Amino acid sequence: YQRRVHGIQEIQTQMDILNLEANLKYVSACGETLNIDERVQLKLALMKLQEQKEFDEVLFWGRIRGELKDYYIAIGLIYKGQYEFPWKKFYWTTNATYKFEAMPPPNEQYKKEVDEREAMFIGEPEKALIEIKVDENAPPVPDPDPELAGGQGKVEEKKEKADDGPDPKPKPIPKGFTELDRLAYVVAAIENDTHVVPEGAFKLIPVHEIRRNDAFKGLDKTDCVKIEKYYHFRNVQMHEKKILLETNESIFHEDIFDPIKADLPKGAWSIQGDSSGMVTTIRSLLWPGYVAYNIASMKAFGGIYLGDGLKNKDLAFMLQCLKFPLPEDYFIHENFYFCLLYTSDAADERSSVDLGGRRIIKKKT
Repeated sequence: YQRRVHGIQEIQTQMDILNLEANLKYVSACGETLNIDERVQLKLALMKLQEQKEFDEVLFWGRIRGELKDYYIAIGLIYKGQYEFPWKKFYWTTNATYKFEAMPPPNEQYKKEVDEREAMFIGEPEKALIEIKVDENAPPVPDPDPELAGGQGKVEEKKEKADDGPDPKPKPIPKGFTELDRLAYVVAAIENDTHVVPEGAFKLIPVHEIRRNDAFKGLDKTDCVKIEKYYHFRNVQMHEKKILLETNESIFHEDIFDPIKADLPKGAWSIQGDSSGMVTTIRSLLWPGYVAYNIASMKAFGGIYLGDGLKNKDLAFMLQCLKFPLPEDYFIHENFYFCLLYTSDAADERSSVDLGGRRIIKKKT
């Protein structure tokens, strides 16, 4: 389903295999794009993925730069039969093969190490980032099934232990941590913190399943630049939204997802409209590289991540927010955020530079 309004092609779905090239021009504000070879290879790879897997939608999620090779991520969505939110499945490939493979689940054992890691990706998925050292002097692990190992004594010993009470919950076996594990964790984190959709683009049907809203005609020019009109496309995390979904009235609401306006730190999103007022871009300052777009009075919207996979951990410091209310007739109807200017002079000469980054000239007496 496609038509043209004001010279802009309206496309019902976002960043999927049919309109990847057409939608990239709307997210060029992030300063990155895909070259011709990447577009052709990815389109073929996504079509093969769609043929092999039975998804309701296959979308191109984005690219994470690596020192040697880049990672390309796709996401498959299944709406039917999924209670309150569609099922997401991620796939990855590199520019060496352009053959999508299933992304492993995030390894929660190394959550702290991933959060503290600030190095760029290399592009070698099998590279070990954290190795598990095997103690050669450790006793051998007993066979989990004594009957297969042979020996009636082991079976009787197991029965005696069972009489003493239930065995404690076994601890998870430590696993080595590879760059692919880190990639899975970072992609899941970016997806949770970003993936923006406009209000009313999705609906909850009576059986409590999410569907694209056929009645959605897009946001008008005034609403396009309002941050309260955009939501996270994820399982709801806010308590009041969870309560709303449990009621039968939720099928009549358009604001069923978590609003991005509630994200912390406040000011983590940048919304900007173009000179015509038709195209609005929404950029994440927490994950530089994610940019979403929305076209006024049309169903065309989408988002993509083109970055290095590094989180802006200094954002809270950068947003030392001083609210300055704008006039009511201002275009964005939001607040400015002023930031402290941190310069190299401030780092080298702390006593000679004030908080604004201006050098203090001390007169000699």
